[in-house]
Amino acid sequence: MLYRALAILVTGFWLTMIGLLIRREAGPGDSALREVPVGHVVKLLLMHEQLSDLHISNGKLHLGTVRIHPQMHKGEHARVIDFTGNLQIMLPGLERHRLAWNGELELEKTLATRRFHMALTLSDPTQHGVAGYRSEVTIVPAENLLTWTELDRPPHAYTLDDAGLRQALFDMFPDPALPELLQSQTRSMTPPVIKALQSSMLIHGERIDTYLVTIEQSGQTLFEFDVSQLGQILRAKSLIGYSLAPEDLVQ
Repeated sequence: MLYRALAILVTGFWLTMIGLLIRREAGPGDSALREVPVGHVVKLLLMHEQLSDLHISNGKLHLGTVRIHPQMHKGEHARVIDFTGNLQIMLPGLERHRLAWNGELELEKTLATRRFHMALTLSDPTQHGVAGYRSEVTIVPAENLLTWTELDRPPHAYTLDDAGLRQALFDMFPDPALPELLQSQTRSMTPPVIKALQSSMLIHGERIDTYLVTIEQSGQTLFEFDVSQLGQILRAKSLIGYSLAPEDLVQ
């Protein structure tokens, strides 16, 4: 149950953040001072195809790594953002678990999502790093389809609507009260707002221009990250205390 809950929570986080980014990009840009369309930043990432290798930390504690690699596959007319990473999860009273993930986000020319795929593996600390849980999720909006697989069981397929989401929650969580609770909380949440602003940051004593992308909800910043003019992610931080930065910028 612990493996499943942790893996599903991380899957939900990735899906929410990516879905919000793409949905926001499709809308018109705001006219606020120094603000730019989020889609401009996404196109910048894809155009330069820069690797972003980031260390995940909480204060002075190193917890894992993330690699993000945007690519343009011209022959296939596809725009793909590959991502891999790992994170040490520490819960009170429990041994440390290692969560690893890999996947890709494939975009249309309009930056609408063509396909999203992610695989998660959670190690069992009692078995010296052996995988204790594995799950995969694939979303194809054009087919109105979400596919979810865990361990070696047959895949589950769901439609991308309220009925499909309800069924997915019931299949994922054995407690029948949890799906109802999660759905009611989701409906009551204020939709997050994603913005991109012209900004700058100091790197080795030199100030460089960046784009600061923020995800806010009810006036609170959930996540933010700086992107260089060459499309490389230079730093990021979250509301829950995690920060990400390249090795040479880790403090």
